[in-house]
Amino acid sequence: MSAASFSSRLSWLGRALGLAVGAVAVAWSAPCDAKTLYFPHQDARFLHRFQHNGGAAVVPETGNFAEPMPLVVFLHGTNPSAEPHMWLGGGGKDLRPLAKRLIDSGEVEPFVLAAPSQTKNAALAATVWRGFDLNDFVDDVVRATDGKVKIDRARVVLAGHSGAGCNPSGGLASDFWSAGVPLPLALVSIDPCLDRKMGGAFARRPTEVPLLLWWQPAIWIRHPANFEAALTKGKPEQRVDRVRELPPMGANPHEAILPVALESALRELLGNDATSTQPEQQAEAKTARAD
Repeated sequence: MSAASFSSRLSWLGRALGLAVGAVAVAWSAPCDAKTLYFPHQDARFLHRFQHNGGAAVVPETGNFAEPMPLVVFLHGTNPSAEPHMWLGGGGKDLRPLAKRLIDSGEVEPFVLAAPSQTKNAALAATVWRGFDLNDFVDDVVRATDGKVKIDRARVVLAGHSGAGCNPSGGLASDFWSAGVPLPLALVSIDPCLDRKMGGAFARRPTEVPLLLWWQPAIWIRHPANFEAALTKGKPEQRVDRVRELPPMGANPHEAILPVALESALRELLGNDATSTQPEQQAEAKTARAD
């Protein structure tokens, strides 16, 4: 995807978010009847000894299952409570209804949402997702979904919340692209650390991989100017970096921003043309549902 075409597709995003930002439409604690498959993924490394099957993959119930589907890999943030499957039901928060709603409505093409779990050494940003290998996880997802759906390895979106974007040598900043496999379609970082180290870490990624980043100023002090200075130092002209600040939402802005930003990213990256060309109407409908 070229920088020009990507920028064109993102041109309406600010207007749509402006209408939606005051209302979080996703009730993430709601139960979800989507088919979720659980499987091991480096359990000995990432999970406590009594925990198993740290990987989870949400398989859509509608769509053309004969065609390879995009894969959205989600990395949770720090996990001091050692909950497995954070944001896929673990800890009482669930992004699966969001994925199901978008797919069932036809607003995005069917995709598989998958996430590893880290409970061991997961309380600090410096240790969360250290040694994470995207390609290894995709291999495990392919095995777990074999016979149910096909995964399009050329369309893998890597998204992460909070601490997943705080370790300059792990998580979203892992050097998994050096393995010579297809590059991610995009990196999506939601409310990460904003400092010089992370700016430099994101700047090291391949030019062809866009960065979509949303953050909000509440909860803790960050330094976006230092982050952006490191991110843009020596930046190739064709590389896409989108850093967007949103106002705080809800009682816990750090959590409330996640479904809003993730939905926007999914619409942009996987949206069907028939629905993605009317962002204002989509945002108004989202606000109406929240009301």
